[in-house]
Amino acid sequence: MVDAVIRKADSSDIESLCPLYFHFHEFHAKRVPERLVTLGPFSDFDNSELVTKLKKILGDEQAVLLVAQVGGQIVGLAEAYIRQDKPHPETKGYRYVHLQSLMVREDFRGQGIGALLVQAAEDWARKHGAREIRLDTWEFSGDPVGFYEKMEYRTFRRQMVHVL
Repeated sequence: MVDAVIRKADSSDIESLCPLYFHFHEFHAKRVPERLVTLGPFSDFDNSELVTKLKKILGDEQAVLLVAQVGGQIVGLAEAYIRQDKPHPETKGYRYVHLQSLMVREDFRGQGIGALLVQAAEDWARKHGAREIRLDTWEFSGDPVGFYEKMEYRTFRRQMVHVL
């Protein structure tokens, strides 16, 4: 296990976060090409929209962007949002946190960094009165489902698709 520091991101981290988000997208685009498009080489990527998005997340009290830092480098991230189920007479509503993104650089995977990021997101969720964390993940060969199951997450609801 590597010695990683998990902390809240700040504006000085934005430039380091852009390549992580880019590679996170490309990882999924290669595995789910029927849904996502590749963005081309990072050197051609215009990150201005991403920078705007990251600044918005950093200023949102209902969101957290956590980073994993090893030896001064940001090697992973977790992005999460506080949510509340809408009241409905047929269901129970919960305050929960949606884990939008979790990413660890490929050369740092398998060293416990993802687990540390999830634990930090869970701590943040508890501090904000959430009863649970929810997440969505694509299913493909080598997907992160096994990782989440080791972290005691379970499938609660499944979306299925039939291509016509």
